[in-house]
Amino acid sequence: AVEKEIKAAARKQLEAEAEAKRLEEASKIVLKEDPALPASTKTKIRDVSKHVSQRVKVFGWVHRLRTQGKNLMFLVLRDGTGFLQTVWNGELCQTVDALNLHREAAVMVVGVLQPVPPEKNAPGGVELIADYWELVGESPADIENVVNADTHVDILMEQRHIVIRGQKAANVLKLRSALTHCFREYYFDNGFYEVTPPTIVQTQVEGGSTLFHLKYFDEDAYMTQSSQLYLETVCPALGDVFCIMPSYRAEKSRTRRHLAEYTHLEAELAFLTFDELLNHIEDLICSVVERLAASSHGDLLREVHPNLAIPQRPFRRMRYSDA
Repeated sequence: AVEKEIKAAARKQLEAEAEAKRLEEASKIVLKEDPALPASTKTKIRDVSKHVSQRVKVFGWVHRLRTQGKNLMFLVLRDGTGFLQTVWNGELCQTVDALNLHREAAVMVVGVLQPVPPEKNAPGGVELIADYWELVGESPADIENVVNADTHVDILMEQRHIVIRGQKAANVLKLRSALTHCFREYYFDNGFYEVTPPTIVQTQVEGGSTLFHLKYFDEDAYMTQSSQLYLETVCPALGDVFCIMPSYRAEKSRTRRHLAEYTHLEAELAFLTFDELLNHIEDLICSVVERLAASSHGDLLREVHPNLAIPQRPFRRMRYSDA
């Protein structure tokens, strides 16, 4: 056992010395952008297809990283608008920053965009052959161990800022943004005004048992359960109005589906019958889903919800007594 420990310690010592030598050699390499090359065009990843065979400058976060030997690296960058594979050769891979590069580091990469060969795959069918890069912001070496496929849900919630960088969670956030836009678009097209009611209030809207209570400048106050009462006061001034605001309900729950805090879409329409209200709700739901499906996010919607069925008019209507 003692002999094994001695050998292990010796091996670690040799590895540490080799790493120190490698970093010492890397510290001598200083990258400089070649002034003889054409000027680069700064672009978002979503627009790289417009610049094939041109020299571009792209900023992003390292989404995936793969090293082949000491002279070749493949990095997939993410900037929120898309993904781009970049190829680094030679000294680009041998600097101290390159040796210490990890996933989620922020970088700036300059190079020429080229179509990928038919037998290879890359996001968007192009890749960036880099000739220069800079580290914008480093990431820790243990980033790979923060979350994985087996991570407990409690840790996933604590590390939510990392989780949403994954494609699935990011797609949900993108669709949420697009859906909110479609709701606003529908209401604006139909002559509504958007208002922004306060979220700290002094009266309850629904049951008092679900109120979040707080002291507001030494007075009792509550987190709003609904903006309904405020919308009703605005109706006589503006007519039909709506809001998209957070609401809060102190419901104790151990499930993932609860209403402690959520985004609340509410509208108040003046001078309408109950049937007209039902017609409005039906038209709102159908129109918004149709708008989203026909928008630039339609493909993303079908990717996230491949079996989504567009609701069809008319909806079935029943009385409570018949339900």
